[in-house]
Amino acid sequence: MRIKVITIFLLAGIGSMSLGCVAKQSEVNTVYARQTRLEAKMERLSQQVQSIQRSGGGSGGNDIELREKVFQMEKQINDLNQSYSRLEAKVNQGSLGLPDAPESGSEGGSELSSLDIKTEDFIFNKGYTDLSEGNYNGSREQFKLFLSKYPDSAKANDAAYWIAESYYRQGEFEEAILEYQKFIDAYPKDDRVPLSYLKQGLSLVEIGREEEAKLFFQTLIDKYPQSEEAKTAKEKIRELAVKR
Repeated sequence: MRIKVITIFLLAGIGSMSLGCVAKQSEVNTVYARQTRLEAKMERLSQQVQSIQRSGGGSGGNDIELREKVFQMEKQINDLNQSYSRLEAKVNQGSLGLPDAPESGSEGGSELSSLDIKTEDFIFNKGYTDLSEGNYNGSREQFKLFLSKYPDSAKANDAAYWIAESYYRQGEFEEAILEYQKFIDAYPKDDRVPLSYLKQGLSLVEIGREEEAKLFFQTLIDKYPQSEEAKTAKEKIRELAVKR
């Protein structure tokens, strides 16, 4: 599994680092500890998803929510792994007595780049924190600001998805349908596209537009027939047929 490979890489990296850089070493240890906790939590969530699928209970909202959490944690682990690699490089560079390499050709460019990265991370993290705490309006405000300032960011797809998700969690289903469609159109190869189709269908069910919901569920089944979301969509279509 991918997380085991990451763990082996991290353990190997720690063994090769200089013991003389106390301050920076503590930063690396902090990142490593956070990553280890995330890996353990992601493993538990993955087991829960597999258990639900084996028991045939994959049609409920819990299964969708768990898969979404697993996906997000994979992204967080990847981000932390990149942070770890950057810190490791700095520690090794310091142990050799080398000056920090500039990140751009112009004088002072490194400081400006670093400041911009911190601002980008701050806005995104604030949006995600607000979303997690149920402050959906505040979350959307941050993610929309993020997309306006950093449209080419590697996290732009995440921001677009969480905007749609904020509407869905808030019960603003018509807005959620539109935002999920914007996400699908902008990032058609994103792993969350099947989930977005599913949530569009579920949103339509919530507002009583069940015939339209069936169309979205069928689109999901046709485009991603082997996905877990397609299995859920089939069950939803069967449930709607029974209700008639």
